[in-house]
Amino acid sequence: MKNILLILLLSLSIAELSAQTIKIPDFPDTGEELNKYPSVEWLKGNPVSDFDPGKTYIVELWATWCVPCIAAMPHIAELNKKFKDKGIIFIAQNVMDYDRQKVVNFVKSKAELADLNVGFAGMQGNDFEQGWVKGAGVNGIPQTFIIQGNRLMWQTTPYALNEKVLQLLVDHQFSIDAAKSLNMKTE
Repeated sequence: MKNILLILLLSLSIAELSAQTIKIPDFPDTGEELNKYPSVEWLKGNPVSDFDPGKTYIVELWATWCVPCIAAMPHIAELNKKFKDKGIIFIAQNVMDYDRQKVVNFVKSKAELADLNVGFAGMQGNDFEQGWVKGAGVNGIPQTFIIQGNRLMWQTTPYALNEKVLQLLVDHQFSIDAAKSLNMKTE
């Protein structure tokens, strides 16, 4: 009798859960259009609200507690120096940090962030988290989004970016296969 009651309770719980729909925002697949940048607080640099179709955007997700994110910052800063005058806009987008002052202090202490546009997503459940982090299925950082011509070109990691990959973007010759091929040749 206990087993029957347990099965009935589990069946009801599963039915109740399946009746509730969990809405995760849609995030574009590679090649789909992106027009608006989510609402964030800009701590440094030039705010981005709409993507300019003539520009390329490298959006780097990071957090103050993320050791691999911090390790990638000098690499991203160096690429920014070399490519910022070639139509590529680098955005260091803080995510998964909810203490604004901690993030502000961190940004002030990191020379690598001096020339980058730095966004703070804000409190849990913020626009960036809902639309991009959850929508894109990001479950770990660092994470990099490449947007060119208002299209999501690639969702990858900062370690997949190098000068040759960025030159493909500048030359409008980028493809994921070409980028992966270049990364295999440099390893």
